[in-house]
Amino acid sequence: MTRQTTAARKAQTTRRTAVATFITGALVSVAANIAAAEPTIVGRLVSAWPAIALLLTVHLFQHAQRSFLVKLSVLTVAAVAAYISYFHMVEVATMAGEGHVARYLLPLTVDAMMFVASVVATTKPKAPARRTRKAAPVRRLRAA
Repeated sequence: MTRQTTAARKAQTTRRTAVATFITGALVSVAANIAAAEPTIVGRLVSAWPAIALLLTVHLFQHAQRSFLVKLSVLTVAAVAAYISYFHMVEVATMAGEGHVARYLLPLTVDAMMFVASVVATTKPKAPARRTRKAAPVRRLRAA
């Protein structure tokens, strides 16, 4: 197996793991948003939307041309979704009996994990470095 094949497989495995991690975080976020919602169908759908919007936006970002406008749009949707989801998760952590500090830190574990996973999933892997052989030093013959 060549170095490029091994590197390509590692990159593909890393990307798949990152996508699975992001989806897991999105599902946790959707569940927390639904748990914090008003107990009606409309309330639950509205509360679930920010996490779903973030998931779809990151998916589009992975496949779209990365112009300034696309990057700005993704950043905007991500910031709004993260803000709303953060406070929904704080509410759920409070209902679960978490302490004052933990209820505010717990949502960061989900949001930070999703952020790292989205960066890893959308970053193109570097090409493996090529090994080059150094030329043997040239010896000059001394004149007698």
